Amino acid sequence: MIRKIIFGAVLFICSYSFAQEGSVSPYSYYGTGDLRFKGTAENRSMGGISVYADSIHLNLNNPASLGKLRLTTFGVGGNYNSVSLKTAEQKESASDFTFDYIALGIPLGNNLGMSFGLRPYTSVGYRIEGLDESGELSEYNKYEGEGGINKVHFALGYGFLSNFSIGALANFNFGTITNKTASYLDQIQYGTLVENTSEYSGFDFKFSLHYEAEIRKSINLQSAIVYTPANKITSSNSRSISAVSRNASGSEIPSYTEEIDLRGNGLHSTYLHLPESYSFGLGIGKKYTWFIGAEYEISKTSEFQNDFISTANGSYEDAERFSVGGFWVPDYDSFTSYWKRVTYRVGMHNARTGLMVNNVPVHDFGMSFGLGLPVRNFSNLNVGVEFGKRGSTYLGRIEENYLNVFISLSLNDQWFQKNLIR
Repeated sequence: MIRKIIFGAVLFICSYSFAQEGSVSPYSYYGTGDLRFKGTAENRSMGGISVYADSIHLNLNNPASLGKLRLTTFGVGGNYNSVSLKTAEQKESASDFTFDYIALGIPLGNNLGMSFGLRPYTSVGYRIEGLDESGELSEYNKYEGEGGINKVHFALGYGFLSNFSIGALANFNFGTITNKTASYLDQIQYGTLVENTSEYSGFDFKFSLHYEAEIRKSINLQSAIVYTPANKITSSNSRSISAVSRNASGSEIPSYTEEIDLRGNGLHSTYLHLPESYSFGLGIGKKYTWFIGAEYEISKTSEFQNDFISTANGSYEDAERFSVGGFWVPDYDSFTSYWKRVTYRVGMHNARTGLMVNNVPVHDFGMSFGLGLPVRNFSNLNVGVEFGKRGSTYLGRIEENYLNVFISLSLNDQWFQKNLIR
């Protein structure tokens, strides 16, 4: 049965996911857009911590967890995002539904596990309009962007010395991002439209070490270190300039378009520089019953560099994120009450995103909670809610108040092995 469900989900997602914008945030104007994947629904419901690992759940942020996997596990998730946008003068709202991830983890025996899957990494989806009346002629500007970067991953994890697991993950990045800037001067018949398109491709890697030990009867300690080295991926670029007019619906109608030769200035093919990052997590819990953990991550986003496109009022500093969360299962093998077998999750995060707008850091604070609903055997349906705030209206910036509702299906089955013990 799980094989049929996996096949159907792959067909649906391959036909849907690459057409979605995936972001309704003006902050996706910067860099390569909003960071889309923040963990599985189970991780996100616990504030985003990835230190916890067990034998029946996928942890896509910590490849070392695959050394503990004992059942073939298929996971697929989606996210509904509602955002309230506010400036000093006005308010707007927007929403969308997006695919989050699809992945399959397979235990290979002898404490070795593997996984592969697909997930969106970043997404761009913005439309910003403004009127500048400071000059002799008023100027109307419109900025639009769409697209994003996706990742296909392959990971291996191996458990050794009873308490340790080590893992490595390789991502192939691919995707296209298009940015458009239209400008119109009052009393001038035609405006100017500049369209920049980048097609990205290349690999990046992640490594992790996980440790688990019993510190006293039934109480286990878990810790994890995850390292992502700096890398760069290829960006194949194109640029066009058009003379345009606007129709009644506000769309640009080109009357003349010229493709710009970027080879002369070396911008036809450039690199996107991805920063290195580290995370450290620690937690304690009772097996099958409860867990609480905390995690600190630092990313060298000050090293982020896009050789093709830069933004006038955006810059980068090193990012940091602190997360805390956990879960509780009242009675995991209860025969009398379904709700005693439900996993109850809660968490929070506080982050300095690394993005600076008008030289002011953009902060992100959020809280989350969720339910892991048993479906069959060890399979479960996971539902979570996350709400928080990003940015502020200080110095002409935008404040986002967001609500994310995410849902995932985690299915477990026994492949290739006759006897498995959880």
